[in-house]
Amino acid sequence: MLTGAESGHIKNFKFKYRTKMKSIKMDALRLLWIILTGAIPGFLATWLGIGGCFLRIPMMMALLGLPIKTAYAVNMAVISLTTIPGVIAHYRSRHVYSKGVLIASIAAAVGVLLGTQLAIWTPSSMLKKIFGIACVGVGIYMLYGAAKGKGKIPPRVTIDEVKRLEAGSKLFALMFFAGIATGLCGFGGGIYYMPILNALGYPMHIAVGTSSAEMIFVAGVGAANLTIHGYIDVISFIGIGAVNLLLSWRGAKAAKTTKAWILKMAFGVLIGIIGGLVALGFI
Repeated sequence: MLTGAESGHIKNFKFKYRTKMKSIKMDALRLLWIILTGAIPGFLATWLGIGGCFLRIPMMMALLGLPIKTAYAVNMAVISLTTIPGVIAHYRSRHVYSKGVLIASIAAAVGVLLGTQLAIWTPSSMLKKIFGIACVGVGIYMLYGAAKGKGKIPPRVTIDEVKRLEAGSKLFALMFFAGIATGLCGFGGGIYYMPILNALGYPMHIAVGTSSAEMIFVAGVGAANLTIHGYIDVISFIGIGAVNLLLSWRGAKAAKTTKAWILKMAFGVLIGIIGGLVALGFI
């Protein structure tokens, strides 16, 4: 027959065991969510040529339980890291206009500092509405762009083939405001940078390369500002970033064999729906 002390030890052991097993299950589930949050947006981003942040931020909030400002910080940090391999490829292909990158990055970095500071000061409930409305707008923009660009393949132009591209006050001013919007919405910024570069006469391939290079610096600045103010989850950043890097090359490979305009339209609808759910407080 067990003494009172022995019975107490057994109960204590069982309690600790159940607590430990529950913790292991929660850790395993969190690992699964991190893998999915890195894999799905990372694959789609390189497959369809769009930013994965429109899915990544809501997934971090819904699956990992991250506050929106922390999700912003992780998203920007992931983008700054995972964009580097693609930019190296763009640079080797002569699709990066260095002077444009310098001017645009300085302007947008100043803007993103202001934008992320506004995000820090904005109540999370209001920030979700801003993010959601921005996603709805991006979804509509993607639908329009996919329908307009159906079957069209822009000619490849390198920086060796152009005499001069805008890298002055117009670019600086527009990228400054784009940086503010990027910081306030927690995006990578490409959705704003690309239309600006196209409007200023940058050929498509050079616009993509230049915009991507700009994102490394600007997203890094935005992530750093949010991190300084305590909005970061290091485990999520490392896990999502690593998975994103591994899956992005698969997306790039799939992009070579897929006519993606229909998928882009579908993704535009999905982004709009998710944005609406975030804005209405369901995520």
